[in-house]
Amino acid sequence: MIFGFPSREFGWQEFAKNDAIAEFAKKKEFPGIMMKLGKVKGEEAPELWRFFQDETDAADPLWNFQGKFLVSKTGVVSEPTNVVADIDYLINEESSEVENSIHSFDIIP
Repeated sequence: MIFGFPSREFGWQEFAKNDAIAEFAKKKEFPGIMMKLGKVKGEEAPELWRFFQDETDAADPLWNFQGKFLVSKTGVVSEPTNVVADIDYLINEESSEVENSIHSFDIIP
């Protein structure tokens, strides 16, 4: 599952409204869940983002597209070192309950 965390913290490059973000994601056929516009730095970041950071000891991203996390089917969160290889490895991992445990975070419907 792919989560997108739109943020205007990096040169105001993101759209300013959730509706515009959702429309753009749909047009580009984004295959995941788009979170509501927010921050990815500090305590104002969404709970899910902060959880990913806490699990990996990741620092706040310095620029957009720097923050990437992978979650295995067994629930282990990691920062990819080789995105393609790491995703291939996770795709072939055994299934678990993780996919069914996604809570109702701040997503764009």
